[in-house]
Amino acid sequence: MRHRLIFPPLVLLCALALVLAWWTARGQSVALVEPLQVQGQTGVAAPMLPCISYSPFRHPEINPFNYQAQVSAAQIEADLRILKTRSLCVRTYGLSQGLDAVPAVAKKLGMRVKLGVWLARDAQQNQTELERGLALARAYPGVIELLIVGNEVLLRRELSAQALGSVLAYARTQSPVPITYADVWEFWQRHAFLAQQVDVVTVHILPYWEDDPVAVGDAVAHVLQVARTMQQQFAGKPVWVGETGWPAAGRQRAGAVPGRVEQSRFVRELLQRTGTEPLDYNLIEGFDQPWKRAFEGAMGGYWGLFDQYGQARVSLTGAVVEDAQWWRGLMGALIGIFTGSLLGALLGKLSTALPGASTLPVPQIQGLAWSSMAMAGGILGALAPLQWLMVQQWDRTPQEWAMSALLALLGLGVTLVAIAPLVRAPASHASPPLGPASKRWQKLTRIVRVALLFAAATAVLVLALDARYRPFPWWWFLAPCAALGALRLSGREGAGRPSAQEQCLAGIIAACAVYIAFAEGWHNAQAMAYCVLMLVLAGVAGLPSRTNTSSASKAAGAHSSVV
Repeated sequence: MRHRLIFPPLVLLCALALVLAWWTARGQSVALVEPLQVQGQTGVAAPMLPCISYSPFRHPEINPFNYQAQVSAAQIEADLRILKTRSLCVRTYGLSQGLDAVPAVAKKLGMRVKLGVWLARDAQQNQTELERGLALARAYPGVIELLIVGNEVLLRRELSAQALGSVLAYARTQSPVPITYADVWEFWQRHAFLAQQVDVVTVHILPYWEDDPVAVGDAVAHVLQVARTMQQQFAGKPVWVGETGWPAAGRQRAGAVPGRVEQSRFVRELLQRTGTEPLDYNLIEGFDQPWKRAFEGAMGGYWGLFDQYGQARVSLTGAVVEDAQWWRGLMGALIGIFTGSLLGALLGKLSTALPGASTLPVPQIQGLAWSSMAMAGGILGALAPLQWLMVQQWDRTPQEWAMSALLALLGLGVTLVAIAPLVRAPASHASPPLGPASKRWQKLTRIVRVALLFAAATAVLVLALDARYRPFPWWWFLAPCAALGALRLSGREGAGRPSAQEQCLAGIIAACAVYIAFAEGWHNAQAMAYCVLMLVLAGVAGLPSRTNTSSASKAAGAHSSVV
């Protein structure tokens, strides 16, 4: 019995070490390649980017679906002044909501514009938008150098290739500047005949979003290779990479990991390679676009060289840190350990004061209570700022915020309910798991365990059915999983043998975890870690232990002898 006293704090310590290692890794400075410096008017500086995508919808209340929201010329000027520090060219996507003022502002600032004309399903609206774009091209011939008629209309299946070709043919006869159409490079391959209707072939090459995602270390080489393939296919036509870039947040896809370090690495390596291997390209994008998270998860909202507040994220020189506030996790852990230590010491004293609590020495009982509560507090404290960070990145609706709050409370409740029995050891293996007066606690333990398994089963099932824009939410389940594991290894099964419902939920979790692991591939470290955690959770919360079985057998034997 006594050797089991070391298991609970050891399990909790390992879980605490994992989450602290995660935080520490985010605070490590990473040295990246330095792009060749160029001599400017004010001295040596980092090279400028050829062009940057510009959308002004970086405030939650202003988005392209709120048609009443107008972007002022003052905001456009403020935005372009920021982007001018990185490029003298911007690409736009539409002309409504005040965006038709971009050429005038760009002229004032000495910048160039690749003007976007937005096309969708409505033919009349398309014609109105196109005529406005043509008028601006005539009015600003020295500013607008390319008219982009349509963006990923084929990808969205809003126009047929034939209908799009007719629009492009008309635009080409009316435009005073070259015209183009922009889409993912595979769609240009499928509809190569459209090249006859444009002056420039504009392709989007986004290694992270490829059907076979490309890791950041190979991403720039992939962009250059696809661009060469497009140039060979459309020989005689200029090929412009209208979108390329890397997300700063989100979930891993195959070997493609989003992150601030990875984003800076992609931009730097792209600048370095294109310094010797010329490529005309546009980087997506200038500012983060929070509204995109509703359609593409966290990944959609964090592609900006600058965040939504206009603060630079991508660094072109020096070492890069993934999260400058990585210390929040360490501070949370220290606060949690301190709080847990006080509570554990108090519970340890109370447990030894109860009559018939244990035959174990008092120091061992108090040590078990103190260490278990301290480690559990450290885990909860370290996870709290991480959970807040992930809620900010991933949650998009009030319903999702409410669900995250419930998951946080559930994780806290399960952890505390699972840790509580560890402060009081039984007198012997033959003793009831928690004593005859603890049936209410057993019932509470079973309730929270079922709730946790249901939440985990729902999360893993949703991921198995539709994973593209969803995270691997390990931060909600690590603490309760560790606490339940500690309880099991201690030999103290607080709620007795798992019910049929619990075993069923555990089976769903395990089956989906195995499926996700195979679907995502072994090189997706985030997916593998999440699946392992789910399998462990299914085991510690949903499978009967030898303690349950032996206790049941002894009880049955005792009943038979009495009869």
